[in-house]
Amino acid sequence: MKPTGFFLKIAITGLILLIIPLTSALPSGTTTYSFVHISDTQNLATHYPDTYNLTFSYLESIKTEYNISAIIITGDLVNTWDKKSEWNVYSRARNLTNIPLYVTAGNHDTNRGKNYKYYSQYTGEQMGNYVTALNDFDFIGINYVDTSLSAQEFTALQQAIVNGSYNFTIIATHYYMGKDGTLSILGKDIDRQLIVQPTLILAGHVHWDLIRVKNISGYPVIEDLTNYQNGEPGGVKNKNYSAGTFYTVTVVDGQVAKIISETIHIFPEQSFEKKRVLYDITGQFSGSVPAPLPQVSLKPELPACELPCDPGEPVDQGFRLPEASKLLTSFKCAIIPGSCSGTKTLPATS
Repeated sequence: MKPTGFFLKIAITGLILLIIPLTSALPSGTTTYSFVHISDTQNLATHYPDTYNLTFSYLESIKTEYNISAIIITGDLVNTWDKKSEWNVYSRARNLTNIPLYVTAGNHDTNRGKNYKYYSQYTGEQMGNYVTALNDFDFIGINYVDTSLSAQEFTALQQAIVNGSYNFTIIATHYYMGKDGTLSILGKDIDRQLIVQPTLILAGHVHWDLIRVKNISGYPVIEDLTNYQNGEPGGVKNKNYSAGTFYTVTVVDGQVAKIISETIHIFPEQSFEKKRVLYDITGQFSGSVPAPLPQVSLKPELPACELPCDPGEPVDQGFRLPEASKLLTSFKCAIIPGSCSGTKTLPATS
């Protein structure tokens, strides 16, 4: 069963139901770690193998200081899908770190999705899309496609998220949106069918650097386009350039509570900039004493229980909880008399 992100303690005194959010002091059960998103490193494979090496060796050198738990690469590891010399450059570079890699295929890696021979040989990943865990996230890897996935594939991926272990999803794919934020065909389908809880979407393909936050069906969605293949977007063109997006994650009692992004520059210099708080619900965990909400009159026959509360669409018979942040609009708990169960409303698939 999916762990719920919020619990209500229900106790009955006569005709009064007292609703008390269970909160704890933030330092208790809190962990912080980071991961890095890079994409479209193909020019390094073709022309600048030393910079490719530095990309991974530098991240290895700072992994302990920043508690880096993963490197996510959203495609185009090489320029030419069947050129062994480029794949060998990538292979040597990635072996300079022991940080776990999560990779999805780009169009350059697979002859536009038609041939996975060398991609699979040098990355260990197969042609199919995959679902796994990345720390406290359900992780979805979607390889490059010219248009979109089939309805059956989307159904399978959606069910994997719904039945997953965590309350936050990372979706990594190659082509999700353009530099103006316009979604690809695949991107539109991801938004329509895979947003069933808070989600971070990582992509590349288009030469640009863009992070934005939006709301889909009541869930916060962070979109990240990271592609430095020709240098700093909007700056001087320089193909010998390496940078990415650095994420710091705070987790409280197994629930993702805060996400911060920064641009991490690796070559020609090493630096961090553009720090942004993208998601923050730490306020709901602060304080060591539970704060009671206003009392609500209910029928006395409703038994006392622990009621899980998941984010979802507005439903009948619910309690609106205080807003956790500007990014999380509301939580809803649907109370079904006699069963003490909550319901989670998913967006309709189409």
